[in-house]
Amino acid sequence: MGKPSLPTIKRLFARTGQRCAFPGCATPIVGENGAIIGEICHIRARNVGGERYDSHQGEAERQGYDNLLLLCPTHHKTIDAQPEVFSVKLLLNMKAQAEADNCKPECPEDVFFSAALLAKLSNTIITNNTGNIAINSPGAVQTRTLVLKSTSSKTKILPPAGSIGADGDKRRYVKYLIDRYIQYAKVGPVRPTPFKTAVIYVSIKREFGAQWELVSLARFADLCVYLKARIGKTSLGKINAAKGQALLSTFEEYMRKHGR
Repeated sequence: MGKPSLPTIKRLFARTGQRCAFPGCATPIVGENGAIIGEICHIRARNVGGERYDSHQGEAERQGYDNLLLLCPTHHKTIDAQPEVFSVKLLLNMKAQAEADNCKPECPEDVFFSAALLAKLSNTIITNNTGNIAINSPGAVQTRTLVLKSTSSKTKILPPAGSIGADGDKRRYVKYLIDRYIQYAKVGPVRPTPFKTAVIYVSIKREFGAQWELVSLARFADLCVYLKARIGKTSLGKINAAKGQALLSTFEEYMRKHGR
């Protein structure tokens, strides 16, 4: 199954002002915590049987810029639930209006968010499951991201064994380094665009192939080296290093202070 190209989504992300294209909706595509809120919507459906599917449309055109919208989950569901109301013509007009009202210049960090949006196209949604779910196991559901819908208020998803998130001490230390980077990066010189904390989370996912909590414990040292280097490259990091000041605590120092 084809997907849009990264440059296409990067362009779409900027030209819709990084927000839902539905009229009057101010929902951002990326939340402050780095969560990817928005979704890629195909005006003419991506798959046979989908809303507004056009059998005469070629694959390149189907995945092309002119056939795509960025919407929040609520309005994505709204337009697909009422295809007789939200016709191709109406959605094309919606896209044009969103671009006219909200278009912004492309930024270097847009590539990270665009990659995350593309990853969402590989999500898997499972409903009404009454047993266990195995991910990336032979004979089980294979997916990049799992969305589990349950009526139970006690549903709990834990990071898998062998991941950083499953090790309390290492999880806390990595989060400490991430917060340290954010603290240092925010104090930098005047930026052409506001600092977004989401960038570091998306950067980790791009570099290590997974959300930071799901990175293998075998790569704990690599992730720490990566984050320490990012801290050292910030303006404040360079200033403090030049003064001989420590930029952060080592894992051993952190454990002596905060270990349980």
